[in-house]
Amino acid sequence: MILMWAFMLILGIAIIFLSVKFKLEPLLLVPIGFFIFFSNIPGNPLVGQGGLLTNLFNLLIGSELLPLFIFISIGAMMDFNLLISNPFYTVIGAFSQVGIFLTFLMASYFGFDIRSAASIASIGTADGPTSIYVTSMLKPDLIAPVSLAAYTYVSIIPLLIPLILKIFVTKNEMESNTKVNQNISKKTLMIFPFLLILLVGLVAPMALPLIGFLMFGNFLRINGQTQKLKETAEKELAMISTILIAMLIGANMSADLFFRFDTLMIFSLGIVAFILNLAFGVLAGKIFHIFDKSFNPSIGASGNSAFPMASRVVHTYAQQKNRHSFLLPAALSANAAGQIASAVAGTFLLQSVLTGEQNVYNVAFSAFWKSTLIMIAFGFALFIFGKFMKNKTQKSTF
Repeated sequence: MILMWAFMLILGIAIIFLSVKFKLEPLLLVPIGFFIFFSNIPGNPLVGQGGLLTNLFNLLIGSELLPLFIFISIGAMMDFNLLISNPFYTVIGAFSQVGIFLTFLMASYFGFDIRSAASIASIGTADGPTSIYVTSMLKPDLIAPVSLAAYTYVSIIPLLIPLILKIFVTKNEMESNTKVNQNISKKTLMIFPFLLILLVGLVAPMALPLIGFLMFGNFLRINGQTQKLKETAEKELAMISTILIAMLIGANMSADLFFRFDTLMIFSLGIVAFILNLAFGVLAGKIFHIFDKSFNPSIGASGNSAFPMASRVVHTYAQQKNRHSFLLPAALSANAAGQIASAVAGTFLLQSVLTGEQNVYNVAFSAFWKSTLIMIAFGFALFIFGKFMKNKTQKSTF
C-alpha cells in the first residue's frame, strides 16, 4: 500500500513535469497532475466518501454539466465556413472514428462487459466531453480513468500524428497542396446551427446534448450581436470548465482505482483507439488522393475532434516536408467534421448499447454503419444547402 501511495505521488509530479517540459497541454495536465498528488496524501478529507472534491466530481462531471459547458466553448471557437464550403470532408470525419468500434470489440474480447467496453471505446473520440458523456450514461464508476486517458492522449496528439503520417503518407503524396473553398455567406452560417440540430434531433437524438451545446456556442460566435457572450464562452467559460474538470479528474484518481487491471487496460485500449482513428483518417485521405491528386492524405489525420490542435499539427508537419504547402484551411475543414463525427459516433454507440442488444458484433456494426451513413448524408445535405444558399444569394444581388 505504501508503494502504491508513493507511486501516485510520483505520477502526479511526473505528469506536471512532462507537461511543462514538453508543453503537452499544460492547461489540462498541470491541474490533473497536481490533484493526483494532492488527493493521494493519506487522510485527505476532501476525497473519498463525503469528501468535497468527490461530491463536486459527481455533481459537475457525473451530471455531464461541465462537459456540456466545454462544448459551448468549443462551438464559440469553431468556424464552420470551411466545412460547409467543403461538405464531403464529412467522409473523413466519419472514417476517423473507425477505431472507436474496433476498440469496443477489443475491449469485449478482453473480458469487459458491454457497457464498460463502450465507455472505453469512447476514449477514441479524442474528445473528453464526449467520453465523459458516454461513460456517465453507461458506467459512471469508470469516469475518472476514462476521462484521464482521453485528456492525456489528446495532449500527445502532436506526438502521434507525425508518427502516423511518417508511416502512411509517401513523399509524393506529401507534395500535394490542397486548396479549399471559403465562400459562405453570413446568412448561411446563421442557419447552419439550426439545420444541424434539426437533423441530429431527427436521426440521433442521443447526440442532441453535445451537438446542441456546440451549436449554441457557434451561434454566439456568428450572429454579430453576442460578441461579449462569445468571448466569455471562448475564454472565461472554457478556462473555468477546464480547470474544474482537470482538478476533479485528478482528485478522483486514487491509488486503489489506478492499480487495477481494468484501469491499466483502459489506458492501453485508449491509446490503441487513438492510433487506429488517426490511421483510418489518413487511409480515407489516401482514397481521396486517388480521385484528386491535389488532395494531401495528411489531412485525414485531422479528421478527429482534437480541435484545433490536430489541424495545426498536420499543417506544421506538411510545411516541414514541403515549405510551399499550406494545409491549414483544409485540415480545419476535416477537424470540424471530426468534431461532429466524434459526437455522432460516440452517441450512436451509446444508443446501440442502451437497446439491450448483447451481441457485441451487432452493437458495433449497427453503431458504425449508422454513424457513417449519417455523416455521409450530412455531407450531401451540406452540399445541397450550400448550393441553395449560394444561388439564393446570387439572385438577391441582381
